[in-house]
Amino acid sequence: MKHSGKFASFLSGLFFTLFWHVSSWLCSLPAWITLLLHFAVGLPLYWFWLTLGAWLLVGLMRYLLLLFSRWGARDLENLPPKENKNPYSAKGDFLDQK
Repeated sequence: MKHSGKFASFLSGLFFTLFWHVSSWLCSLPAWITLLLHFAVGLPLYWFWLTLGAWLLVGLMRYLLLLFSRWGARDLENLPPKENKNPYSAKGDFLDQK
């Protein structure tokens, strides 16, 4: 039962990563449809460039969001350790003795 937390966090990370990558490619689908419509029906080509640019802009915003969240997580690692106020926990004095 102790390892279920690690496995569950692994699975949630795996599914989030899979969703992240699949959704980013699925969002490019309107650009490819407009390119297909350009060749099939004669839709102006600027619609393709607009949808492709919107997809790239969304991808850039998602990347910046990921960088910002990593920056925030890294800041939490640099905090100084807190004083242990629990009277029942080991003080660590036995670690200093040789």
